[in-house]
Amino acid sequence: MWAAQFYLTTQPRTWVTSGGLGAMGFGFPAAIGAQMGRPDALVCAIVGDGGFQMTMQDLASAVEWGLPIKIYIINNKSLGMVRQWQQLFYRERYSHVWLRNPDFAKLAEAFGAVGITARRPEEVVPAIERSLQVTDRPCLVDFHCDPEENCYPMIPSGQSIKEMIVERG
Repeated sequence: MWAAQFYLTTQPRTWVTSGGLGAMGFGFPAAIGAQMGRPDALVCAIVGDGGFQMTMQDLASAVEWGLPIKIYIINNKSLGMVRQWQQLFYRERYSHVWLRNPDFAKLAEAFGAVGITARRPEEVVPAIERSLQVTDRPCLVDFHCDPEENCYPMIPSGQSIKEMIVERG
């Protein structure tokens, strides 16, 4: 959802999304399909850590086919949207949202892809630049972010656009 709000497309049919339908795990396999369909195009999957865990085994296929996909994980160590709902609407009674993630960069390397980790803001741009240099196989970048960062705006379940929440408080 963050990517959908901030990524600016300049050409038609260059943005693939589940459309906010809560399809965890959609991004990486969709990127594989996009890369197969457009082998000469730059294809980047912007995924959450929980969604990526659902499909991380697909790294084997991406490596086998030599797909130069860039996998950018927004790692907040949780099922972020579910955690946000529990924070805002269930008085922070968290249930089954915190993740014990693997080291995604090492996982990528174990599959034969390139793995990079960025833990601080100043590491973001160099990590992206380095990932763009990889052209013969997948490259995964694990961006660690604040587990409490929320994604706004959002519309509470069953509400109209008039009840949109722009930010907490």
